[in-house]
Amino acid sequence: MRRQAASLVLLGLATSLSACAGPASGPDATDASPAVAASGVVTPTTDAGRPEAGGAEASCVESYSPEAVAGRAFAFDGVVTDLGRSVTDRDGEADLGFPGVTFEVREWFAGGEGDTVTVDLQGTGAEPTEGDAAMYDIGSRLLVSGEPRWGGAPLDAPIAWACGFTRAHDAATAADWRAATRP
Repeated sequence: MRRQAASLVLLGLATSLSACAGPASGPDATDASPAVAASGVVTPTTDAGRPEAGGAEASCVESYSPEAVAGRAFAFDGVVTDLGRSVTDRDGEADLGFPGVTFEVREWFAGGEGDTVTVDLQGTGAEPTEGDAAMYDIGSRLLVSGEPRWGGAPLDAPIAWACGFTRAHDAATAADWRAATRP
């Protein structure tokens, strides 16, 4: 009986680990939107619009740098004021279920204007990777950058990128983003 129970535990563990290490999945190859790795983390896609193969470790196709932020469709410094429904899900079509996070914008670096914006952002409770703002709540101040999930103008169904492209605010990084995004 113990052997059978141990075998079932090992089988379950092996199944869980193989799911986490599987290739990234996401929208079809013609979609230029972020991809979703097996871990559920939104990540940039390759230039061809296809997610890079590999698990979470391989899911950050573009390395973070302030200069790379300048290539994002939108970037801003903002304070979380509300957590609501997704603004990028299309009722069943590659739904991510990420919350729509409303920000009071302190400063636009690129792609927008106005005092508030709502952007889909990876949910709270996930373990943050270095530089990522995966854990946030009302009142959190973040530096946010990303792309329109389905194409179009910068704030058409905006989704924040992970992998350091959205992170907790600090003055030095904000200054770096400002310098990199201003001619």
